Parts: sequence; C-alpha cells; structure tokens
Amino acid sequence: MTVRAHEILEAARIQAGMSFTDLWLAYFALGGVASLGVMREYLDGSGTQSIEYDVMAQALNESFVDQGGDHPVPYGDDLA
Repeated sequence: MTVRAHEILEAARIQAGMSFTDLWLAYFALGGVASLGVMREYLDGSGTQSIEYDVMAQALNESFVDQGGDHPVPYGDDLA
C-alpha cells in the first residue's frame, strides 16, 4: 500500500490535535500561499491543486516540537 503525501499530512494534523484553521495559520505564517479551502481539499484528497508540502510539514513539525515531541513528518526529499 502506498501512502500519499496528503495522507501523511492529514494523519499528522490529527495526531497533533490541530484544527484545519490552526494548521493553515501555521502554514501561512511560514510562507504557504494556498487558501484554507485549497489546503482542506488537499488534505482530504479531493483537491486538484497541490500545496507546498514541505511548508505544511514544517508547520506540523513545529507543532510537535512545541508539544515536547520530535518532528515526525518527513519532508518531500524523504518521501519515496
């Protein structure tokens, strides 16, 4: 079974306990340019537009670090 990039990000969002809005704000603060709606569609797999995967991964990893954890979300270069 192949896990797609959006599935990794969505699983991490849920694990981090972040709402879509919280994640979008963190993503936007790091320079992400996709709208909240585009990001939500991407994460649920129904979107046709892509997002900046590494920016979203960074936003999630920063959330995990802020919670006292590690940075478990792989970056694009680490995906198969």
